[in-house]
Amino acid sequence: MTAMKTLLFRNTRLLFLVLGVILALAASAATSIGRQEDPTITNLFATVVTPYPGAEPSRVESLVTEKIEEELREIPEIDEIRSTSRTGVSVISVELSLYIGEDTIEQVWAEIRDALSDAARSFPAGVPEPELDTDRTSAYTAISAIVMRGDLAPNPAIQRRYAEILQDRLRQISDTKHVRLFGEREEEIRVTVDARRLAGLGLSFDQVSAAVAQADAKVRSGQLRGERYDLLVETEGEIEDLQRIRDIPLRSDAVGTTLRLSDVAAIERAFADPPREIAYADGRPAVLVAARMESDRQVDAWTAAAKAVIADFEAGLPGGLEHRLIFDQSRYTQQRFADLGVNLAIGVTLVVLVLFVSLGWRAASVVAAVIPLATLMSVTVMQWLGLPIQQMSVTGLIVALGLLVDAAIVMSDQIKRRMAAGLPALRAVADSVDRLAVPLLASTVTTVLAFVPMALLPGPAGDFVGSIALSVIIMLSVSLLLALTVTPALAGRLLAAGTRSSSPGGTLQHGITLPRLGRLFERSLDLALRHKGLAILGALVLPLMGFAAFPTLTAQFFPGVDRDQFYVQVSLPGGAAIAETEALALRMDARLREEAEIRSLHWVVGESAPAFYYNMVTDRDGVPGFAEALVTSVSPEATERLIPALQASLDREFPQAQVLVRGLVQGPPVNAPVELRLVGPNLEILRDDGQVLRELLAQIA
Repeated sequence: MTAMKTLLFRNTRLLFLVLGVILALAASAATSIGRQEDPTITNLFATVVTPYPGAEPSRVESLVTEKIEEELREIPEIDEIRSTSRTGVSVISVELSLYIGEDTIEQVWAEIRDALSDAARSFPAGVPEPELDTDRTSAYTAISAIVMRGDLAPNPAIQRRYAEILQDRLRQISDTKHVRLFGEREEEIRVTVDARRLAGLGLSFDQVSAAVAQADAKVRSGQLRGERYDLLVETEGEIEDLQRIRDIPLRSDAVGTTLRLSDVAAIERAFADPPREIAYADGRPAVLVAARMESDRQVDAWTAAAKAVIADFEAGLPGGLEHRLIFDQSRYTQQRFADLGVNLAIGVTLVVLVLFVSLGWRAASVVAAVIPLATLMSVTVMQWLGLPIQQMSVTGLIVALGLLVDAAIVMSDQIKRRMAAGLPALRAVADSVDRLAVPLLASTVTTVLAFVPMALLPGPAGDFVGSIALSVIIMLSVSLLLALTVTPALAGRLLAAGTRSSSPGGTLQHGITLPRLGRLFERSLDLALRHKGLAILGALVLPLMGFAAFPTLTAQFFPGVDRDQFYVQVSLPGGAAIAETEALALRMDARLREEAEIRSLHWVVGESAPAFYYNMVTDRDGVPGFAEALVTSVSPEATERLIPALQASLDREFPQAQVLVRGLVQGPPVNAPVELRLVGPNLEILRDDGQVLRELLAQIA
């Protein structure tokens, strides 16, 4: 057994082999481990959107929303269902239970899709099947804008065409998960009927509509059954161009004269009016292209590939079009990692300096060597477990820094003391490992158990803080393994060389000694042992003072983010037209551009803007009275100054709208810090009670 304890100390080649394997595995892990800005939040949220053109909210509620909710309530894994029925659209937000496993989430989404198909069978004619969007969590990795160059007038068709080209090219990049367009204008075939001529011919609008619907053959006409084969029969004539629509027959007489659609109507290709959504990039009409990479991938590598694709795309743009990269997540990721790296370097430097002063350079060198080894081994284990490098996992490594050195310090000090007592290096190493193995194991296990509840926390909150706990657990476990193997080998050889040296070494060799402080410490221990009650009472003073001061602290579970970005949400009363919202957004855009500390400003009107931070809530679809701006300031300090100032000024200058100027915060996505929900059968009473609550909340300072 003693041979195993001193194996690395006795075999120098084996020691260097172990160190080489650690370095090689870490180098391999570093090339493949995921690198991203923030932790991946498990997707428990989805949005169901069902258009019902021309229907008022009450009809949407009774004929679409309620039927979908009835089907969804049959699925036990759904924790919460929230719905909004607006003119022409039903929007339902679905949240799954926190306690379902990640391996069953896709199965639940499939069950929800089946439930939506069942609900669609009872929809009124003309209502399409609901669309389930389960890709609403996490930020986009890159956001581009396609705008017209200079003072050229916007050309929605050209902008949309090239945005779709860029969308297709970004989808071809490895590890691309999702690419979506914002602000593209939908095209439609517009048939403008001459009502007088139609009436003169004795036809109705319903007859014209039925003729157009029957002319577009999208379903089978029948089935031909035989002894050996069954064949589907389909009618040729699917609508592919405008001329095919113009030639649709409405009526034929006995002599063969055919009345066609073009005889009573004008047919043209046009953009949907009003548009479903509108986008602006720095005040100019745009189509935004937002791309998101797969979770737990390397954001820097993906962005480099995306920029190469974008450069090639820009080279093929016509002279009147311009591409702008308005958001690049990799820039913020690199800055975040640089800040965390600085913090890690400062922590390591301080630890080594303290050890250098207190233990001497030899013992300090042993501990200093263990820190990078533990970090490299931790990165390797994180890569094996699929835990990416992101701000929370690196924070966990920094937290563990002060804990992992304890085992190395205790082991080095124990070996040093035994050598000073005259034991040979081999015996000192063996006895030290034998004496400290169980205590170090016990201390590591107790510390690990303290972090286990955080690691097992379910839901989005667990996704966010769990990586801190996992990083600490990994690094502590690795440090224990090193403390019982590599640390004794390094300490035995380096400290033995110091023992054999004939020079006294002094402070540099053994660290500083403070006899007076030592005697004072001994006296304090003696007093504490002779007066146990007073000692315990004195030890409780500081904790009690801390608990007493707790109510004076700001209650905030997740901190804010020091970033040069924020966003503005604008909501008009129900029934507002998208043209009114667009006009308001442009006026607000002009107002915001008066701020010298705002660098760029991009709007999406009619739905949520593409998220540039992982916990932004993007649940507004088909809402003509909603607009959202993505704002970049000159610095994080400017953002902190602008948010309260703009909230006050925009509320005052635009009283017709609800304006929220929101900064970025850490943690899982939430709509608001405090949410109140009133439930009841009578909308008028709910509206009145809601107004009373609003007035009460407005009185809170």
